[in-house]
Amino acid sequence: MSIVISALVAALIGAACPEILRRVPEPPDPAGDKLPYAVLAEFRFLRIGLAMAAAVLAAVVAWRIADPGLLPVWVVLTGVGVWLAFIDWHTQLLPYRIVAPLYVVSLVLVALSAWLLDDRDVLVNALIANAVVYALFRLFHWFGNRFFAGAFGYGDVRLSAVLALALGALGYSQVFVGIYAGFILGAVLGVVLSRLKLVDPRGYAFGPYMVVGAVIGAAWGPSFYG
Repeated sequence: MSIVISALVAALIGAACPEILRRVPEPPDPAGDKLPYAVLAEFRFLRIGLAMAAAVLAAVVAWRIADPGLLPVWVVLTGVGVWLAFIDWHTQLLPYRIVAPLYVVSLVLVALSAWLLDDRDVLVNALIANAVVYALFRLFHWFGNRFFAGAFGYGDVRLSAVLALALGALGYSQVFVGIYAGFILGAVLGVVLSRLKLVDPRGYAFGPYMVVGAVIGAAWGPSFYG
């Protein structure tokens, strides 16, 4: 039952993407020929496509997480995560107006899970993972700006903090696998897609790989918290 409920709620969140896109303000200085968010909102089959993607991701996580008390943050994260993956894929941007509220909601939901489970380690582990992963991605961002002309966006840094909260609530092995899987997917698929000339090797989106990698991490092992 928790799998079905999680998938349905995540699908409803995913399906709300067009309404959100019509309300998200454009960045003040968009790079290149960025598609406006309002144009993205009109993509054909967007609503049903994102609803299905969110449902599948949420169902995978719910199938693997034994305690339903840990699911709320993942339901929201998979629902909003497909928005961010779609937006990033088409614009190479992760809107602050979406990522920042998602961080706050994720923190509240992880804290709620810790309270429901009467286990403060859920929140402590999440906060530690949040700090470590955020610092790591800040380092990558600095290194990319200094040596690779800004190849690593700050939106990825913000998203990493959100994903680390949810993964940290499950355990440190999930954090490692989830973050590492994102890098592996981004590297392998990025090379393949660039060779096929489907993405620009100098500026392809990393957000979609981060979201899928986090789901892989959440589904890793017999887990499930502590």
